Amino acid sequence: MSNLIPARGTNPRRQRLDQELDAEIGRRLRARRRERMLTLQQLADLSGLTVQQIQRSESGAARVTVVVLLRLAEALRLPPLALLPELTSEEGAADLPPLAEEAAPQDGAASAHELAMGLAQYLRQQDAARGGAR
Repeated sequence: MSNLIPARGTNPRRQRLDQELDAEIGRRLRARRRERMLTLQQLADLSGLTVQQIQRSESGAARVTVVVLLRLAEALRLPPLALLPELTSEEGAADLPPLAEEAAPQDGAASAHELAMGLAQYLRQQDAARGGAR
């Protein structure tokens, strides 16, 4: 297996960025749930997840996997990319292409493939910004 991505917890800078991203995804998830006036239990029923999973995701205490992101987006009737923040380089030198509503298809339906491709693009750009290559 390739060692292009350091193991979780081995790079303090990466760990901090991961935590910030988890927290921002959680804030966006909570805001979208509240906009739709859904309780945690209602969202759990719609998504097939547990209330605890959603609470941990909203608080940033749990990493939101692609599967969980897809389930929540479907339950909220959102394109999956709508739950991801617009990501920029840490130095702020250049904005990366958005991974939010603007990147989703106009009809609001983003496939798992499109989501995966968007995430892969983001990771390539982050690696390039650090001077590496994927």
